[in-house]
Amino acid sequence: MLKLAFGIFLLMPLKREKDLERKIAKERIEFLLNKAQEIKKENYELARRYVELAVKIAKKYRIRLGKLKVFFCKKCLYPYSEGKFRVRIHKSRVIVTCLNCGYERRVPVKPKKS
Repeated sequence: MLKLAFGIFLLMPLKREKDLERKIAKERIEFLLNKAQEIKKENYELARRYVELAVKIAKKYRIRLGKLKVFFCKKCLYPYSEGKFRVRIHKSRVIVTCLNCGYERRVPVKPKKS
């Protein structure tokens, strides 16, 4: 605390623990995406909301989703469920088409070296 004139005190800001914040954020992201996978058959809108919150947390704390992002559409954020997406293989690419919004995710496939 700093004492200014006329008896006014100024509080110094506390230093943020970014490592701890990122760790908590990662746990929340994993929890939300797991819940979305569990509940997507009963309540599809709630599962979408869980994915939306997880992506928002990842953006705020700059956390990469990595392998977790293949479980939902990049555009509409709906989790992939039976009958909600189409998978095709074309010229060393896997094309996943979301049937909600029509977005096509193209994933390159590396050929096996023998």
